[in-house]
Order: sequence, then structure tokens, then C-alpha cells
Amino acid sequence: MHIELLTIGDELLDGMTVNSNAGHIGRALDALGHRVMRVTTVRDIPAEIEWAFRAITARADVCITSGGLGPTVDDMTVDGLMAVAGVGFTHDDVAWANIVRRYADRGVALQDIPPQNIRQARRPDGGELLYSEVGTAPGVALTVGRCRVFCTPGVPREMKWQLERYILPALGPSPGDWIRRIVRIALVGESSAEVKVLAAAVPTEVEVGWRAIDSEIEIKLRGPAEAVLAAEQQVRAALADEQIGEHPDLATATLAACRARGWHLGAAESCTGGELGGAITNVPGSSEVFNGSIVAYANTVKMGVLGVDPAIIETYGAVSEPCAAAMAEGARRALGVDIAVSITGIAGPGGGSPEKPVGTVCFGFAGPDGTRTETRWLRGDRALVRRYAVAFALNGVRRHALA
Repeated sequence: MHIELLTIGDELLDGMTVNSNAGHIGRALDALGHRVMRVTTVRDIPAEIEWAFRAITARADVCITSGGLGPTVDDMTVDGLMAVAGVGFTHDDVAWANIVRRYADRGVALQDIPPQNIRQARRPDGGELLYSEVGTAPGVALTVGRCRVFCTPGVPREMKWQLERYILPALGPSPGDWIRRIVRIALVGESSAEVKVLAAAVPTEVEVGWRAIDSEIEIKLRGPAEAVLAAEQQVRAALADEQIGEHPDLATATLAACRARGWHLGAAESCTGGELGGAITNVPGSSEVFNGSIVAYANTVKMGVLGVDPAIIETYGAVSEPCAAAMAEGARRALGVDIAVSITGIAGPGGGSPEKPVGTVCFGFAGPDGTRTETRWLRGDRALVRRYAVAFALNGVRRHALA
């Protein structure tokens, strides 16, 4: 089934509003096995809207629009659709009654309803209105040629309601036995991961897609069910412990690995300033595993709370593997945990040196089998260095728990 999206509104092209509706619709359709083939965005200009409808309805089986169903003069989606379909409209009493009721709920009398709202009660001849319980604007469904057009409001809450209530049930799951499976990996470059995926000899009938999300990558496998399930096992085996299983993100995978070992986790953070603890506690149920994080930003806290020997800082510096080791060991003692991770680094933009440039981050992992350390040189601005430092810390604990 060829599905296209049409999003309408000056604010989308002026950069004032992020086109989140297209993303939401695409994800909802993908979950049913459908694929969006194209997204077109146009301004609130009648000629542009008509042009888009003509082009899309000539090639697509389904067109879903978002935006332009309001009562004001720039809301021209229904006008453009009717022009392309060559139809007029009928006043819809049910839609008008819904509008009157919503205004009454706000204490607005019938005679005080803005006359512009009557535009929202137009039902294109041969079409139907998708009545709304969350807004004044009904959606519209109309067939133009071979293309079924569904128009939804641009307000995200209203669009989502109509999508779930009307459009997804009308389309149903994609026919056939096609499915999609997602394999998530952490801290591996796309090109490096692709080499391993190609070596896994994924069947040609399985489509492979990639999506990078900061330190993590989603590998999407799509195709016939039997082939996809076999490919998933091949890809997971090829990526080994670089893939984080069925978990939605690295923090969840790390907590699951600790839980499987019966471990409690703690942390000591310097340059990340609590972001590691925040990432962990964003996961529901993290309290079963995570005891806490000590934000030791100042050297006095590293020494006084974590017990870092002043001689270590004097000799090696706060950003060093000896300091990271002492921080992790101090956190393990103070928090009473099985494993503790520490982060100390230079996130920038200043503070670097030729020996320790901005992006230098040292990690310590203190666990039942002793303490190990590592240093990474992370590129990017301050926010990106901190995010990647959190990811490296989580992944190090996960790998330690899986060992």
C-alpha cells in the first residue's frame, strides 16, 4: 500500500514548529507494518495545497494530512481537497452541534460563537466527517480517484486522537506476514556495525534500516516473518554483547544486567554533574538496583566524601585514571553497593591542556573482582561530551555485569 503524508502550515516551513505530527503518524503506521513513502509539506497557500493534493492522489493509495482544519481564513485544507475532487459541501448538523456543545462547556452562548467556526461543519460531498471529542475541528475522509484521503487537525492532541480512533482501524495491519524487529547497539559506529551485519548474511528479502540516536543505534529488520526472525538471531550473534537485547535503551539494559547478577549499583560523578544518576533513575524500577550517585564536582568533595587521597590529585590530577579508580572505590564503600562507576573529565569548553584536551574523560569501575579504569577522548560540545560520558559509564557497567 502506497501511503503518503501531507503536512500543511506556514509555521512548519518557517521553523517555528517542529513537524512532530509526521513523525508520530509514521511510527504508528510502521507499527502496523505500513510504510510512509513520502512526506510533503506546504504553506497555507490554496494553490500549493491543491498542487499537493493533485500530485499525491495521482500516485498514492492513502493520503493522511495534518493541519489546516481550523476556523480561520488560512485554514484551507478542506477547500483544497474539494477543489481537487471537484465536489461541493453540505452543512453537517452533527459537527455543528459538537462545536456548539464545546463552546457551551466554556460558557459561550450560541449567539456568541464566532461565525468563522461554521466552516468546520462543512462535509465534502461524497465524504464523511471524523467527529472529534477533543477539539472543534472534525477530520475529513474522502476518496479521490484511487486514493483515500484522511485529513486531521494540526493540533497534536487532536491529530493523535483521530488517528487512533478512525484512521489506524480503517487501514488495519499490513497484509501478509511482514514484521519488523529492532536490534539496538551501543557505542559502535554505523559503518563498523554494518560490516558485522553484512557478515551475518541477512537474507535478501529482509530490509535493513539504520537510525543513530547519540551513542546508540537502532538496526531495523523488516520483511517476511520467518526470514526476519532468522535474520534477527544472526545479527544478534554477530554483534554479540554490543547489542543491548530487547531493552529500549542503554540505561535499562545496564540495570537489567545488574539485576540478573543480583548487584546493587552506585556512582560517583564529576564532569557529568548528576546526569548519570538522572539517566538511571529515569528508568522505572531503577530503585531495585540503584543506590545512588555522589556528585563530587569539587576536589574537596572527592577527597572528603569519597576518600580520594590528596596525593593522587596532586600527582596525577583530578582527571586521571588513578583518581577515577579511587572515586569508584570510595563510592562503592559509601553507598554499600556491589559495583560502582566513576566519571571524571574535562567537558569544556575550557579547562583543557595539550596533555589532557577537552573531551578527556576517565572512568573507574569498582566491583567484586577489583577495580579497572579506562580513558576516552570524546569529541563534541560540552553537552555531547557529558552525554557520551554517561553512555560509556553505563556500557562499562553493563559489560562488567555480563562478563
